[in-house]
Amino acid sequence: MPDAEKHLEALLNDDDWVENFESKLHENEQGCLIWHGSVDRAGYGRIHVKKHCERPTGRNFFAHRVAYSIQTGEILEPKELILHQCHIRLCCNSDCFEIGDHYDNMDDLHESGRIAGERNPKSKLSEDEVWLILELYYDDGYTVTQLIDKLPNVKRGTITDIIYGRTWRDIYEEFQETE
Repeated sequence: MPDAEKHLEALLNDDDWVENFESKLHENEQGCLIWHGSVDRAGYGRIHVKKHCERPTGRNFFAHRVAYSIQTGEILEPKELILHQCHIRLCCNSDCFEIGDHYDNMDDLHESGRIAGERNPKSKLSEDEVWLILELYYDDGYTVTQLIDKLPNVKRGTITDIIYGRTWRDIYEEFQETE
């Protein structure tokens, strides 16, 4: 058994630690158990634990994975992912989870549409700007080089991904239907 799993197992057998962990969970109106502890850059609950750890520096765990183990008694394999069916990253209620792999997670993400286009916090373009790129390329005959000159803050790869429908697929397909 890998060290992280041994560490988690020791924590699960420590009633005081489990009680302290669960004190950081608060139920919302939808029945989700929301984590009220540390959060990582991606918006997931994280907990750093030194107790019962073989390393003096401790170890980080995702709060939802720890909660799953507490609630179900199972320790997930590292390749197994928790898919939040409520789509709330801070949720730690195993009733809201499905277990899957990377491909299941990507399918779930795509089907939900929750990070596509402008809803993606990393998106630097608006839907109107994407539409403009498509119009300039397909209707006005701009080349990729001309688009780069016209839109100096947009990288070549971003432009080509848009005009070939690799990104912003919904806008691309809608544009193609109007042609």
